[in-house]
Amino acid sequence: MTKELARDLLLRQLGLKHKLKVYDSVKQPETHDETASTLLARWELEDEISAIDQILAELRKSKVTAKKSQIEKDLSIGKSVMKKKSK
Repeated sequence: MTKELARDLLLRQLGLKHKLKVYDSVKQPETHDETASTLLARWELEDEISAIDQILAELRKSKVTAKKSQIEKDLSIGKSVMKKKSK
């Protein structure tokens, strides 16, 4: 996943969170039917936010794993160079 796609996901997530705040600020529904509609709309937004969270968490996990491997590789190269210098 590219940085641009991750950025787009973050922007989408921020927009969804803003929509949730708007739902909180509007007048409370008066009927059960309106309440049910509002709750369903909120749940859809929350579900999409959770899905984006999971995608971004997986992306970060894979990036951390790659960084860790690179650091360990760099450290092992550095150790072998130090061993050669000390001989």
